[in-house]
Amino acid sequence: MKDTPFHDPDQLMLAQADAGLVLVDPASGRIEGLNPAWPQWLGRSKASLQGAVFWEEGGWQQPDVVRTLVSLTSLPLAMPPMAVTGMTQDQQSLSLVMSARSVNLADRRLVLCTLVRSSLAQAMSISSSVAETALMGVVQALITVLEVHDPDSIGHQRRVADLAGTLARKLQWAPDEVESVVLAALIHDLGMVTVPARVLGKTELLSQGEVKQIQKHVSTGLDMLQHVEFAGPVKALIAQHHERIDGSGYPLGLKGEDVLRGAQVIGMADMLDAMTRDRPYQSAQTMDQALQVLLVSSGVLFDADLVQACVALFVQGGYRFPGP
Repeated sequence: MKDTPFHDPDQLMLAQADAGLVLVDPASGRIEGLNPAWPQWLGRSKASLQGAVFWEEGGWQQPDVVRTLVSLTSLPLAMPPMAVTGMTQDQQSLSLVMSARSVNLADRRLVLCTLVRSSLAQAMSISSSVAETALMGVVQALITVLEVHDPDSIGHQRRVADLAGTLARKLQWAPDEVESVVLAALIHDLGMVTVPARVLGKTELLSQGEVKQIQKHVSTGLDMLQHVEFAGPVKALIAQHHERIDGSGYPLGLKGEDVLRGAQVIGMADMLDAMTRDRPYQSAQTMDQALQVLLVSSGVLFDADLVQACVALFVQGGYRFPGP
């Protein structure tokens, strides 16, 4: 069969590009336009995909991951490329790297998704499980976005996750609960990407409005994760990591046993790391000083048994936060 002749260079480049280009309406997910590459890889016709819902019709192994990447383009920050896995028409795995960015068409905001084929080995390098690979790809991408927005937070999510996971294992919690705690800790401050950098870097006293902006990061982070499916109570842990058992926390002012123990562990780790590193508004305290503050909170902000176990991890167990 002869190749179709092209008279428009732009059309020629789109047709011959070795990358899938898909224009998506972020609200409905409808495909507004696409070049031939992605349909060819799927073994489907371009016409069958035009107008379909992008994250449903591609046979994605984790459509929620694709939907999340599209939805996150609404942030004023660039998301890094992410490994995703689609399914061809004959049910073969298709390993891709996907990037997405917001574009304007007249008065409409659309999302341009670029898909590039990758080797299966590359796509599976994080984990032997496709689902875990995709999920960890989302988590790592979100951490990167947050640290670009707030350089002072570099390493914070990972340090909190390391302490929270270590303590949960020391307490002999079930492996699935430990995993949920670690995942939640890795992205507990995700909503901070919507707080202006000038507020995060402010050295003087915050105004009441600025405090509310920062506190809103909990609900904002949950909104950003609405299309991501986690196996355990990851979202509940994120929602509660600033709750305190005396009711003084936020956003709901939960009390006592209503505050999940995993959320308390993340809260303690968050507090200790925040106190022992330099921040724009405070100099770092020593770990001994921070542990004394934590002890004062025993039975007030956090469950007394959890506080004692955390302090013992440092004092008797010799735990220290990992380096950068």
